[in-house]
Amino acid sequence: MVSAAASSYDDYGGESEPEPRRLVYDDEGQLPSHENLELAESVLQRLQPKDRHEMGQMIYSRSVASGVLLAAIGIFWWLTVSVIGGRLGDDGLNPVSMIWELSFFQVSLLIPTLVFIATLALMHSRERSNWSSGAFGGILLIIALYFTLEPIGWLAFTDQGEPSLIMQSMRLAVLGVMMHYATQLLLDAILLDWVRKLLHAFPLEIAPLDDEPLLLTSGDFDKPEEAAPPDDA
Repeated sequence: MVSAAASSYDDYGGESEPEPRRLVYDDEGQLPSHENLELAESVLQRLQPKDRHEMGQMIYSRSVASGVLLAAIGIFWWLTVSVIGGRLGDDGLNPVSMIWELSFFQVSLLIPTLVFIATLALMHSRERSNWSSGAFGGILLIIALYFTLEPIGWLAFTDQGEPSLIMQSMRLAVLGVMMHYATQLLLDAILLDWVRKLLHAFPLEIAPLDDEPLLLTSGDFDKPEEAAPPDDA
């Protein structure tokens, strides 16, 4: 059984790269593409499953948590925006957004959408080492942050609006944070399930976490052996 990707070591005393978590147990078997191997390695190094059983447990826990958060987002929006929004001050007396004159109702739908797309882009950038998707996700996060803080800005820097604007920003923040974690957990579950299917389809296996390689440096050879104590006559 050999590693699918050899780890490198800095000849000038640098730290070695993380030992690959994927192992090839059939050198003559067909392997996935290099891009798929890199993605699988990135997922394994980040989430650190010990074996296939723990990988299945991680898929289960993350998918359940994601579903709970997505349901909570829908119920929270329905109650605090659609049902009792008028009681919380969501009326025509508060100013609309300076961007496209969006109402709070429209912004409350826009924030989860922006955060969902931004989280997708950021995770794609992290797993694929892609700068463009990372920059795009960062732009979307800043736009979402602007819409979230804009109601407080109206209250703090202008004479318009009422204290209920604080509640608007708080609700938008809750929607955005829950959507971020729900998307992250869901994508983690999807990626882990993809890696699990990759391991079943190809001659690959997960390397144990405690499988530390033996690294020999020049100091190991320069150090003289300790002299054995003389035998008693």
